[in-house]
Amino acid sequence: MLAPSFAVFQLVAITHVTAIDVARGTARPDMTVLIDGPRITAVGASASTVIPGGARRIDGRGKWLIPGLWDMHVHSTVPTGRALLALYVANGVTGVRDMGGDFATIRRWREEIATGTLPGPRIVAAGPYLEGHSSPIAHIEVHTPDDARRAVDSLTVLGVDFVKVHSALPRETFFAAAREARRRHLALAGHLSRNVTVVEASDSGQRSLEHLLGFVNVCSPAESLSFAAADPLRRIVFNSCTSRDQHAVYAHLARNGTWVTPTLTPAWEFAVLPKHDVPGDSLGRFVSDSLRAYMVSIFDPPPNLPPEANILGQQMFAKRHELVLALHRAGVPLLSGTDAPMRNSPPGFGLHEELLEFVRSGLTPTAALRTATYEPARYLGALDSLGTIAKGKLADLVLLDADPRVDIANTRRIAAVFTRGRVYDRAALDQLLAEAQRAAR
Repeated sequence: MLAPSFAVFQLVAITHVTAIDVARGTARPDMTVLIDGPRITAVGASASTVIPGGARRIDGRGKWLIPGLWDMHVHSTVPTGRALLALYVANGVTGVRDMGGDFATIRRWREEIATGTLPGPRIVAAGPYLEGHSSPIAHIEVHTPDDARRAVDSLTVLGVDFVKVHSALPRETFFAAAREARRRHLALAGHLSRNVTVVEASDSGQRSLEHLLGFVNVCSPAESLSFAAADPLRRIVFNSCTSRDQHAVYAHLARNGTWVTPTLTPAWEFAVLPKHDVPGDSLGRFVSDSLRAYMVSIFDPPPNLPPEANILGQQMFAKRHELVLALHRAGVPLLSGTDAPMRNSPPGFGLHEELLEFVRSGLTPTAALRTATYEPARYLGALDSLGTIAKGKLADLVLLDADPRVDIANTRRIAAVFTRGRVYDRAALDQLLAEAQRAAR
């Protein structure tokens, strides 16, 4: 990889910009934001904000400023994973939650990112996750409650940021892991164990539920009959139908403050099978052959699906859109996550597709934007440092050429990214993309 292409400035002034308040869904026009190293030191009207001498001035006229984006479900320690980290920054993703990987590698990358030798996002990481059987991703296999307690204790010693659980934990083993995580003051997140319900997981303190696993679809009798014919893979991904109202379940999660990370973008891959074209394929130039082989090994599509199976798959996917909107209306907090790297969610790029999926579900663009800014900060207990544009907070910011409240696709129209006291202008971002593309060859 070439030398990092960012510029380091101690003092930066973004002038005459429209600052988006994601907490309130409003915009503050003609503002000046002052940055000193990694922190925001002032946010005020341009007419009255004094700019220190020697500050680099960035003209924000006709541009919009948002907090840095977070992808709350990724896997970093994959083939060529180190080179992929720059793709997050190039897409305005200044933070990620790594949901399973080699923690020693992640810790080393975090140190390189912090010192500026490696362009990449802030990383909150689980390390190896807990699973009831063997898995190709870094994990600790647990079968009994004692196994679970020992595993959580070992993760505590390792220094992970939270504990991730996967799908195949026996019932009492899951509850033991949840109790030990609480005792160790570690958040618990991940898949819904197949042996517990959504409500039980929430009541046990699972802070986030991933992929909508365990959430049933509210269906008509005709839909129930149709979906019963789905192949086993899609029944796992999109679940089954019920005629019973689910609002009591959603209200329960909202009261408990349990977040949900739908990961709709990678789910689209399952919806369109046996067809194979997905939007993410247009970004294949950033995917190395070794990574492509790894992704195939993780997800090998079932053979002999009928050619028209994609029609049913897309109907099932539409029910997940309905579910996401119902969760949102019930007050369940949502997080943007992409399961990157997947075919439809290459690192960084997939986050923008996920925001589109939230809007397709019926959320407003502003509500969708909150899932990648304000809600991650609230989930992480970091609203004092992240999530909004305010004095004293970290200057993880994205400057856009168009208003994301009008069209959420405008989050792709990035003019500059600010993180860790570094400024990546459009030329620097393009260089990051070029370097990542070369690394994938």
